[in-house]
Amino acid sequence: MTTSVAIVNWNSGGRLKTCLESLLATTASPEIVVVDNASSDGSIDSAVSFRDRVHFIRNSVNRGFAAGINQGFQATEGAHVLVLNPDIRVMPGAVETLENFMTTHPRAGAVGGYVNAKYLPRRFPTAAALIRENLGLGRRALASVPSKEAREIVPVDQPAAAALMVRRDAYDQLGGFDERFYPAWYEDVDFCRRLKGAGWEIYFAPHAEFQHEGGYSAGALGVEDFARAYYANQTRYARKHLGPAAVVAVRASIAAGMLGRMAARPWQARAYARTFWEAIRGL
Repeated sequence: MTTSVAIVNWNSGGRLKTCLESLLATTASPEIVVVDNASSDGSIDSAVSFRDRVHFIRNSVNRGFAAGINQGFQATEGAHVLVLNPDIRVMPGAVETLENFMTTHPRAGAVGGYVNAKYLPRRFPTAAALIRENLGLGRRALASVPSKEAREIVPVDQPAAAALMVRRDAYDQLGGFDERFYPAWYEDVDFCRRLKGAGWEIYFAPHAEFQHEGGYSAGALGVEDFARAYYANQTRYARKHLGPAAVVAVRASIAAGMLGRMAARPWQARAYARTFWEAIRGL
């Protein structure tokens, strides 16, 4: 294979072991690296039985998802790197499908697999879309994609990074993932937007299936820390790509959304209050 695999792990429990088992059972001995962001739950220890086939990098602190991906690229040599979340189970033929497509489409900077109906590809967010999302008026628009039974691979803006194969040449041209999106969220949106801006194409392969649990890292962080990280990175994305006026409008919608959540869920009001004040201070 010309593909390496990078898995960024943080307190994933037994999911990491299951992910590695499925990967090794369905692929022809790829180069695999697991970057662990200072997990404290024994997830790495549960997977050490694979140490003869997997390279483990143990960070002493949580460097974040973007930095972990960058470490994975630096530690591997494949022409393509498949970025996987540890809560993925790889289905037979999925990795080969993505690799074959990348090999035959030299302008493809990235191609994503199907990681369940909740995480279909989306269009790049506009200020209006972020505001609607923050006010609870709808999620960012999905891309128009075929069903997973279809064999057609289609161009999209942003596939889910839970199972995303990236061309190393494209990654190198961009200088990697932006580590300021910490600890996670919006780093993949930013990367795909920069990828397209540099002239690369991005695709979605609905028949390359990866079973994905989703949401475990947000649950591990807790409501308050998740809200702070998610909306801080949303604001960072708006500042980087949408302009000063959009940043003000997005911050105002974050504050309004936090007020709504505090009213609707008074038992979690303290968890949302800090994000509310951080949004207000930035106006």
